[in-house]
Amino acid sequence: MNGTGVLFLQSKFKLPKRYRQTIRSTMAPPSNFPALHIIQPTQTHHCTIIALHGRGSNGPEFAEDLFEDKSSSNLTLAEHFPHCKWIFPSSQERYSTVFQEEMDEWFDIYSLTDPNTQEELQVEGLRDSISYILEIIRKEVEVGLVPLSNIVLLGISQGCATAIHTLLAGQHPLGGFIGIAGWMPFRKQMVDLAGSRKDGACLSKFYDDTLGLTGASQSNAQDNATTPVLLSHCADDDVVDVELGHQLRDALMILNLDINVTYKEFVLGGHWIPGPDGFDTIVDFLRNRAFISC
Repeated sequence: MNGTGVLFLQSKFKLPKRYRQTIRSTMAPPSNFPALHIIQPTQTHHCTIIALHGRGSNGPEFAEDLFEDKSSSNLTLAEHFPHCKWIFPSSQERYSTVFQEEMDEWFDIYSLTDPNTQEELQVEGLRDSISYILEIIRKEVEVGLVPLSNIVLLGISQGCATAIHTLLAGQHPLGGFIGIAGWMPFRKQMVDLAGSRKDGACLSKFYDDTLGLTGASQSNAQDNATTPVLLSHCADDDVVDVELGHQLRDALMILNLDINVTYKEFVLGGHWIPGPDGFDTIVDFLRNRAFISC
């Protein structure tokens, strides 16, 4: 632990107020997602960050929460990276089996205490949401705005769970990945498939057979492993237990032993990014570890 209260494994989260390469989509994404919330760069556009909200929130609310807190330099993330375009997608409204009502969520889930319970509930939403985010990435590249190496995928809570599968299902590495207070759906199934293999066959089989994402991942696990990954979680997270964050970190290591993962665990912070330390960690990662030039 250092003087800032950061435990270097890696940390945790407050509940929000509302809480030119080509890339190929694995299937046509659904068209009934809400409009994208986009914050344009204040200087010349060099990079794009696609940020996925948690369950019960949406893109505009996540953007407001994310840009309210500041780093130790008294700057927001948008102010730290004026060349960056921020895209905040919103999930579809889906029926929650547990809450028995419609709510904003990337996929249905029965239990966060044990995400393996009734995993079949997660399939449809994950498939639709992964396809949708891959299509956003494809369009961002195809219009010639930025290369894949200057795109970062970020997700918090259920947004992280969706984003990590989007990264692994994609066919090309990105400039970086930031996962906050998240977990890995179908972790045990993927790890069991991986065994001792270090190629993309196990991932391709999982995304094809389980999620129905035909052609996903192919044999590019090694390529995707070049994407720098930052995972953070707070030890006092009472929404997504920190142990699920440990399992996500360990699963990435098992799926590909060469994957470049930085894991930061903070003592306090709840189900959010503990500021300013948590925001300093993100800024440092984007400047010194990610491949983007922002």
